[in-house]
Amino acid sequence: MGLQPIYLELKGSVKMKKGKEFIFPENVDKDYGIWKDYTLKDFGYMALTGGLGLLFIILPPYNLILVLTKIVIVVLAMTIVMAILTIKPVNARKNIKVRDYLKTRSQYAKSQKLYFLKPQKRGDMESELEKITTK
Repeated sequence: MGLQPIYLELKGSVKMKKGKEFIFPENVDKDYGIWKDYTLKDFGYMALTGGLGLLFIILPPYNLILVLTKIVIVVLAMTIVMAILTIKPVNARKNIKVRDYLKTRSQYAKSQKLYFLKPQKRGDMESELEKITTK
């Protein structure tokens, strides 16, 4: 059984629509995904944080308590970075990340807002007379 009988069967059962229909899947993302939901950019952030953490640990002094404190600080920093990269603020949209969400919110907060005043009633003679007499 080849593809031709299946295609003919499907072609007969599906009604053709006029015009094109574009379907975009929910998981479309502009970034290059490497592993699970992490992208190349995310791995860059993790590597940068890990490199800075190792540099922080390597710097003297080498007291045991200070080195352990440095390791705890680096692990905490890596955990925060991983949490920011992993959390999805909008449950229905898996392709929106926290940094994109926060960037959009900050841009909106900085943008100019439009405020509309309540329209005045026109043709109301009493209100017009009150305006003229109060001046």
